[in-house]
Order: sequence, then structure tokens, then C-alpha cells
Amino acid sequence: MKRVLKIAGLLLLIPVLGVVALAVMMFAGNSEIPDGRELEGFVRVVKDGYVSFDVLDAGNGAVVLIDSGTDPEGKVVLAELKRRGLGPDAVKAILLTHGHADHISGCHLFPKAEVMVLEADVPIAEGKERSDAPVLRFLAPTDRQVRVTRALKDGETLQLGDLSVRVFSIPGHTQGSAAYLVNGVLFLGDSADGTKDGKLVTAKWPVSENLDQNRASLKALAARLKPEEVKQLVFSHTGVLSGYAPLRDFAAN
Repeated sequence: MKRVLKIAGLLLLIPVLGVVALAVMMFAGNSEIPDGRELEGFVRVVKDGYVSFDVLDAGNGAVVLIDSGTDPEGKVVLAELKRRGLGPDAVKAILLTHGHADHISGCHLFPKAEVMVLEADVPIAEGKERSDAPVLRFLAPTDRQVRVTRALKDGETLQLGDLSVRVFSIPGHTQGSAAYLVNGVLFLGDSADGTKDGKLVTAKWPVSENLDQNRASLKALAARLKPEEVKQLVFSHTGVLSGYAPLRDFAAN
């Protein structure tokens, strides 16, 4: 009987060890999310559990969100708005870096906001299709009450209040992964990470659809940008990197 219990215990331990190993693979070497860090006078990075979203001052009491966090109740994002003396209606637009659940869960809290994502990720964001990433492809699509109001295209420039936003398609993490360049700040979502030693690295394999495509997209993005255009690199799960150099160095290697 004791032997049966030991075997049962080991079988129960295997999934736990798998989760731990996955977490180590995902986050080892990453720099910490800089909760509350202000960038270039108009961006604030806000940590929401293991992910971050970004709040951009669009002028006249309006803000734009880069992603909307992982919490369906939006405690962190609503608290950030309250800190500014704002309510949910102040959110003018939500720019999604991609359609994974930990980036979109607060969208439904802002019914007056435009919700935008690259066209290829609309079905994932709206819960109509699943992602094809290795650890996500077996999960059933889930409706998180996200309704995309505008499907974006590569190369678009958006004017959102005082903010001019350039849209770049960088497929690989998902087919509809986007980067947004706003006044010198390049938002890369999960398509890259910043390491503790200041390097830019690719998206993580377990939750990405095509890493070869991801690498190629980042190299192509580096070629499309001028060094003087990029002052800050912002990621969703790690710290911020300064300037164009980390992206340049990644592309060179």
C-alpha cells in the first residue's frame, strides 16, 4: 500500500515539476518588470502579476493603454486610473500587442475605448480561435468579452489624441503580434524580452507559434527603424532597455 501511495505521489508531482521547469524556462535571466517607471514624460509601466501593461498620456485627460492586463476585474489598471484622478471613460484606445489572455483580460472594462489589434490576431483576442503555440494549442478558445473595434495593418500610423502611433507587424510569437512606436518608445509585447545583462532576446518557445519567424521579424523591424527613432524598448514580462542598440545587436547576431 505504501508503495502505491509513493507512486501516486510521484505521479502527482510530475505536473508540478513540469510547471516549475516551464516557469524557469520562461523567466530565468529576465530583468524585473519596472512597476511604476515613467518613460519619456508620457508612459508609465504598470505591473499586473507576471505581466505589465503601459499607460500613455494622450492629452486632455485621455489615456491610451498598451494591452489591458491579466486580471478580468482590472484591479491594477483601475487603481492606476484612480491615481491619476481618472475613470474608465478616460481610456481612449487599447492597443493590443497580441491576443493572448494575459494581455487582453481588462478590455471589457472600457466600453468607450477603441480596441485595436493586428488583423491576424482578432480571432484569438475575441476567443474564436486558439493560439498555435506548443503549450496553448490544446486549450479551448475562451470568450473574455473582448470586442475588437478596429483591425490594424502593418505600416499604419494612428493619431490618438496627442499621440502618433506607428504600427509594425512582427509575426512569430503569434501571427498577429504587433510592435508600436510612440514618440521614441517601442512597445514589443511578448515578441522579445530584456535580460538582466541588457540584451534583447526572442520570444519564449513554449508560448510562441514560430520562433524562426519571430527572429526574422525582429531583424526586419531593426532594418525598418532608424537608430535615432528609438529611445526605449518596452517588453511585457521584463524590464525596459534603453535605445536602439539592443535591437541592433540582436539583428547583427
